[in-house]
Amino acid sequence: MLNTVYLQTFLAVVETGSFSAAARRLHMSQPAVSQQIRALEEQVGGVRLFRRSGQQMVLTLAGEQLLSSARELVAMAERAVQTVSALRGQIGGRVTVGCLAGGAEAFLPHLLAIAQRHYPAVVVDIDIATTERLLEGLSERRFDLVLLSDAPRRRGLELRLLGGERLALTAAAGHPLLQQDQVPAGILRDYPLALPRIGHPLRRVIEDGLRRRGLNINDMRVIFEADSPSLLRSAVEAGLALAFLPVSVLPLRLDQIGIVTLAGQPLAQEWHLIRLRERSPSRVVDLLTEALSSDEARLTLLKLGLTT
Repeated sequence: MLNTVYLQTFLAVVETGSFSAAARRLHMSQPAVSQQIRALEEQVGGVRLFRRSGQQMVLTLAGEQLLSSARELVAMAERAVQTVSALRGQIGGRVTVGCLAGGAEAFLPHLLAIAQRHYPAVVVDIDIATTERLLEGLSERRFDLVLLSDAPRRRGLELRLLGGERLALTAAAGHPLLQQDQVPAGILRDYPLALPRIGHPLRRVIEDGLRRRGLNINDMRVIFEADSPSLLRSAVEAGLALAFLPVSVLPLRLDQIGIVTLAGQPLAQEWHLIRLRERSPSRVVDLLTEALSSDEARLTLLKLGLTT
């Protein structure tokens, strides 16, 4: 009889592409991963399941034949655990959530605290990555849920709008722009800016918002680029540049930085919770999805400055 623990390790190697990456995901040593794969190979008749191709471990023909059955058996085992847990009034399991760097990590823990109160036996594993990696990982089932500020128009995805988040133009305390009631957008050409790197969704929101005001980012003094909102905020606090920051990353006390009142409609980004549209999703994933998009979650987002 196949060992489901070995099958989970097998799937981790398939999804990550190497024994070392699988070990990191499973919080195991690499020799332990190798040992479990060898044990699984013995259980299926002593055939090799992987071969090396460059830096990657790829499936052999035997491994490819085992893959779909392994996924089904692991899913059945997880459902069985969840069913037994439910009988004693406790839902348990592990959910992997992919998160876009640049804002979501500031409010996501507040939403997870809600889920933890309702389902204390659920373990959430967070991974920070780019939009492309998150969507790729979702399609390959390395992520159960992803949180993105882009809304990808792809078939097979279920999107839930969590809320919109205003971007505040910030400056160091004492900056002359903070003394003005309303600042025309064109004056931004006269000041250095700190922005997310090109390709980051937040960068696109900022560029689109400025373009609607008749400004081209190429005509502006961008002197600092980083995807981390904490680094952008530090650049503002140091007096290095102005920066558009999501309201969820602003400090509770605005003593080192202030908000510039920019003329026109405020810039904003939307946050979406995304998962695969499947006929029978994991119950624990389903419950976590409901918790993260519940009325309680929306109220929490409102308190953090997001709109719902």
